[in-house]
Amino acid sequence: MSFAAAVLFAALHAVSIGGVLPVLKVILDDEGLHGWIDRTVASKRLGVDLRVSAGPGDKRERIVIDRISKKHPLYERGLRAEGVINTGEHAPAAWLQQVAAADTASVIEFSVEQPGKGTAPGARFSVEAEDLGWTEWAMLNAGSLIDRQATSENRIAMLGYVLGFLCVAVVAANVFRFLAEYWVSVAVLRGMIAIRTELYQCVLRLPMSFFVASQTSDTVSRFVQDVQEIQRGLLALFGKVVREPLKATFILALALTLDWQITLTMLAVAPVAVAIFWAVGRKVKKANKRLLREYGSMIGQLTTTLQSIDVVKAYTTEDLEQRRMLGIDRRVFKHQLKLTVLQALLSPTLEVLAVFGVSAVVVWLGGRVLRGELDASEFLQLSLVMGMLLDPLRKVADVYTRVQRSAAGAERIFSVIDMPSEACGLPVDGDQGELEPLSESVEYRNVTFTYPGSENPALKHIDLTIRRGECVAIVGPNGSGKTTLVNMLLRFYDPDEGEILYDGSSLRDLSLAALRLRIALVTQRAVVFAGTVAQNIAYGRADATPEQILDAARRAFADEFITARRDGYEAMVGEQGIALSGGQRQRLVIARAVLRDAPILIFDEATSQVDTESDEKIHSAIRDLAKNRTTLMIAHRPSTFRVADRIVVMEAGRIIDAGTHDELNRRSRLYRVLCREEQGAESLATHGG
Repeated sequence: MSFAAAVLFAALHAVSIGGVLPVLKVILDDEGLHGWIDRTVASKRLGVDLRVSAGPGDKRERIVIDRISKKHPLYERGLRAEGVINTGEHAPAAWLQQVAAADTASVIEFSVEQPGKGTAPGARFSVEAEDLGWTEWAMLNAGSLIDRQATSENRIAMLGYVLGFLCVAVVAANVFRFLAEYWVSVAVLRGMIAIRTELYQCVLRLPMSFFVASQTSDTVSRFVQDVQEIQRGLLALFGKVVREPLKATFILALALTLDWQITLTMLAVAPVAVAIFWAVGRKVKKANKRLLREYGSMIGQLTTTLQSIDVVKAYTTEDLEQRRMLGIDRRVFKHQLKLTVLQALLSPTLEVLAVFGVSAVVVWLGGRVLRGELDASEFLQLSLVMGMLLDPLRKVADVYTRVQRSAAGAERIFSVIDMPSEACGLPVDGDQGELEPLSESVEYRNVTFTYPGSENPALKHIDLTIRRGECVAIVGPNGSGKTTLVNMLLRFYDPDEGEILYDGSSLRDLSLAALRLRIALVTQRAVVFAGTVAQNIAYGRADATPEQILDAARRAFADEFITARRDGYEAMVGEQGIALSGGQRQRLVIARAVLRDAPILIFDEATSQVDTESDEKIHSAIRDLAKNRTTLMIAHRPSTFRVADRIVVMEAGRIIDAGTHDELNRRSRLYRVLCREEQGAESLATHGG
């Protein structure tokens, strides 16, 4: 719809420019509007270009053949340019009117005086009248509406008619211009929603390795800054970059109609302009890619600083953070300045090039006027049309760099969209497949895994079997691979070697959605989303009833602090749960796992942020929740160890021992050290130092 409106606008715009010639004919030329129409139509009928000029030594008008094609049938019979048509008893204006009104296919006879050109004086020719094009037909019909008398009053009336038509054309053109821009904006803005939706959908389904290898701030920048770049580029592309070339096309068609030789001569500068466009466009695209990366760094710096504002203030590092931001700002300035220079350079360069071309054409036209080959009105219109060709070129130059900047943003966005998702080769979303609850065991078989970009494996040849209903605690120093081990069960990562089996089936052969529906996860970092308390507990269970939410909160010992709040379960927790304490956030997350009611539970240091007073209650809840469920617990506190049926000790990515608390306490030196360290930490927390 927008493109159709842009075509109509461009066509009417060209019509309004073409209407300048009738105005000039009415005002400047003795030939007048009707004389110009008759001469133009008669030229079409005869198939030659005619002009009316005064003869040498007198002021009497005569009709001269201005141009004739070598393919014209009369050319072989000797008719040449500069031949003077003998109109007999008719005045030249009357003869032209008669020829213009001739019927199609009727025979037009005339004699030509062409001395010295191989044709005897008064040689007679005849030609079949050619069909009229729509332009000539429209000119004849429009001229018939205006009185032919050439009085001053009639000229003013003619001028009013012509200008009235031009005003109507301009109004209609600008109505279509508005519609074109409106429809483009609607389409582009809807397109941006679609791009953000697709990008978000893809990001949510990317493997965890993507988030390990890339900065979150850079990904956020793609949603904000890169999409904005695409939006601006598309608005420019389907706005000016479509509309202005269409304008130029119709104006070019008008120019070719008026004088094709001059127009093609001016177009000789086009290859130079294209080369300039191409060279500048490549530089703009590269510079904008660097700028977008710096925007990502800026978002990361702002996010980190504002989220950690308490630490910044406590350590009085405001000046340090300000210097960091200033450094990023200076890099952004550097790339922005380069883009500004390129954009500012392109338009003037092309305009100067075009002015040189137009100037050469105007000099040529002026020479034709002085030689009597062109009248003043035609000279003015041709000069105007050639000048109007500059306007679309200038506007396209302004937006070309915008489109190149948009291309840089699009490449960054689609580099993410085109990444394979973690569900590649598995059942598609919506078809979550069926997975029965664990009936036998989960088995790690010779599993080795290395994080992207790391040289040392996080897990080395892990062999571990967890039976259905068993509660296994995983302990070890920081960096020993505990969290990586449980994350492998959720298929956040796939093993480099070995495999993980679920009731004998490799996790690679199972639907991700079906697998994860069977697992409830509680992480050390209590993730709370902006929204109400009830919404956070029911996260992942959209069908949960208020009674189920209340029961889950009670079992996690969260109901006591929830009901103490004024709005209870409808209370807003703020972004990242800022309205809650660390222990409250942790209990809210545990309530979420309770409501999940999954047969496999994973607790990754789930009690690390729970205060001592609530510790026993939480462990009681964990013991209750773990009944008849397969449970993996990453634990630091000895109080958590004792809940487990079996304890696995890890060090440097390997399992070095496994057994009960008493067995490990007797034979594992590392386990005893871990117990003493954690018992000391618990004692310190209990007695306040």
